[in-house]
Amino acid sequence: MHTLIVNSSPYMRRGNTAVILNSFLSGLRESNGRVDLVNLNTLNINPCRGDLACWFRHKGKCIQQDDMTNLLSKLDAADIIVFATPVYCDGVPGQLKTMMDRIVAMGNPFLELRDNHTRHPVPVTLNQKKFVLIASCGLWETDNFSPMILHLQAFCKNLGIQFGGALIRPHAFAMKNHDVNDILQAAKKAAREIVVKNTISDSLLQTVCRPIVPREEYMEMVNNKAKNLIG
Repeated sequence: MHTLIVNSSPYMRRGNTAVILNSFLSGLRESNGRVDLVNLNTLNINPCRGDLACWFRHKGKCIQQDDMTNLLSKLDAADIIVFATPVYCDGVPGQLKTMMDRIVAMGNPFLELRDNHTRHPVPVTLNQKKFVLIASCGLWETDNFSPMILHLQAFCKNLGIQFGGALIRPHAFAMKNHDVNDILQAAKKAAREIVVKNTISDSLLQTVCRPIVPREEYMEMVNNKAKNLIG
């Protein structure tokens, strides 16, 4: 089983998103699969020009010569695709959205009816792949992830990829000062489940996003830290 992890956190392996991602990675490696980890912050990926030359003039190939060419090959080869990301303005960071836009090169211009909805045909190379979202947020409530999850579920549906689950971690700053071993173990088990069962159980998803501290306590913690940083 080949897993491609696209990490859009600017802190890469040092941020809050990485706390969950590292445990997930551990579970993948214990499953003896191949893992490719790509940090978007280190790549040069230009915005989509919208000329659709990849559909009409150079089938499947973008005219732009940047790091997306290699990343498209990795997406093509992977069995499981993982996006690891913080929440930015109720959605994914700009560099991840730019990468998502460039996946248009794998599609085609024709339309078909799927699930009684007009869509472009599923790229053969993406069909039957599984998708997992790993996301963190500094705000306390889990509904801060809702716009991102809805967007990525639609993204997967259009591409014919199976949405396997979302490991979301609200009030992520609280992880540094509290016992979260059960959360990390759940993220590790989630990796094994997606490899074997093609989906992640609700019990593991709920453990990863469980409350760590009461909302008022978390707000006080964050506000005090902000005051200290401001001086």
